[in-house]
Amino acid sequence: MYNAGETVIVTQDEINRVGVVLDQYTVNKKTVYDVLLENRSAVCMITTANSNDTRINRALTSKLCGEEGGFAVEHTIPYKHLVETESLPITRS
Repeated sequence: MYNAGETVIVTQDEINRVGVVLDQYTVNKKTVYDVLLENRSAVCMITTANSNDTRINRALTSKLCGEEGGFAVEHTIPYKHLVETESLPITRS
């Protein structure tokens, strides 16, 4: 599970992008995430399932963003500032 503010790697049509988790919630017994990508586009209701074309890539995230990889990749989105100024995009439907 990923918490709000964590850096993740999102795979979209076999292209990897860096993003930050905005929200996490459960839909139909599945955990889904809203993610803000580096290019400032938001991806809503994505999962970590490998069968999806758009997903949080667990393997890359743990290697590049987690403790395993030494936090090699970090998002450049000013997440804390956006939270403080209540400027985060509304993504939950």
